[in-house]
Amino acid sequence: MMDKMDRYDDEVTIIGGSEWKPDSPGNGTRDRSETSSGLKRWKAIAAVSVTVPVLLACFLIGRHLFFMARFPKARPDSEIIQELSSPARFTVGAPGIHFNTASSMGVPLKIYEIEGLYAHFADTVPDYSDSSIFLITRSADYRIENDRRIIIGDFIQEGKTLSKSTWRAGFMAINGGKAQIGISRNGKVRRFVQKHGGSFFRQLAIVSAGTRCDEQFILKGKVSRCAYARDESGRLCFVETVNPETLYGFADALIEYGFIDAVYVTGGTQPELFYRDSCGTAHGRYTDDKPHKLVIWTRLPVTAPRESRP
Repeated sequence: MMDKMDRYDDEVTIIGGSEWKPDSPGNGTRDRSETSSGLKRWKAIAAVSVTVPVLLACFLIGRHLFFMARFPKARPDSEIIQELSSPARFTVGAPGIHFNTASSMGVPLKIYEIEGLYAHFADTVPDYSDSSIFLITRSADYRIENDRRIIIGDFIQEGKTLSKSTWRAGFMAINGGKAQIGISRNGKVRRFVQKHGGSFFRQLAIVSAGTRCDEQFILKGKVSRCAYARDESGRLCFVETVNPETLYGFADALIEYGFIDAVYVTGGTQPELFYRDSCGTAHGRYTDDKPHKLVIWTRLPVTAPRESRP
C-alpha cells in the first residue's frame, strides 16, 4: 500500500486551508480589475471634461462670428475710426443744413444735408435761438422702469458708459465733434470712442451697404420715420418721411435715392423740424415732451465737459 505521505508529481497541494480560493477577494485579481475599471472611468471623465469646454468654446466663437457678420459692411470699422481720428474735412462753403425734398419709390422724403457741422449729445432741448445751433434730433431709444429711463443699446456720453448692448447694429460715433454712422456689432468703434472721451449710441440698422437690414425691423405698421443716412461719397444726412411709412418702404426709398447706410432714429418726425441753413436763417422749431437723449449740431465743436445723467 502506498504511503499516505507519498505524493505524485501531478498532485496539487493547496496551502492555506480549505477556505481559500484563487478567485476569491483578497487574492489581488479583483483589485487589479477594479483599478483598471476606475482608471478607464477617470480617463473618460477627463476626456469629457476637456472635450465639452472645447466644443462649447467653438460653438460660442462660431455663434459670435455669425452674429457679428449678419450684415454686409459698406466700410470696415477701422475706416470709421480713421475718419474719427483725422482732422475734419468739409467741402467749401458756409456750414449749415441744406434742406431739400425728394420722392423715391413713391415715398416723399425731407432731406437735411449736414455740412461743416460738429455734433455732441445733450439731455435737454437747448435754446435754439442761439445762432450756433443748426440742428437737433433724437438719438437712442429707451424704456421706463421704476420711474427711471433705461437706454436701449450701447450708449456712451462723453466717455461715460450709460448702457451696453450690441443687438442693434446701427450706430453713430462722435469724437471731437466729428460724427460718423456705421453698421456693425463689433465693439472696436465703441471702445475707441470711450477711450477718447467721445459719444456713441446704437439704434436699429435700416440699410447696410445698400441692402435692407430686414432682421432689425422689429417695428411694425406705418408711422412717420426718420434716420441718419450716408451715401457713397460720405455725405451725411438726416432724413424724414412726409407720410407714415413701413420700415421696409422707408429702407427701399433710401436705397433707391442712393444712401448706402442708414441708422434709425426713434420718436417719429417733428411737424416742422428745427434747422438753420448756411445763411444762418432758422426754420421750424423743436418740441420734445419725452426725456430723449439728443444730438445737437453746432458750427464749432463743443469742448466744455457736460454732466450726463443716467
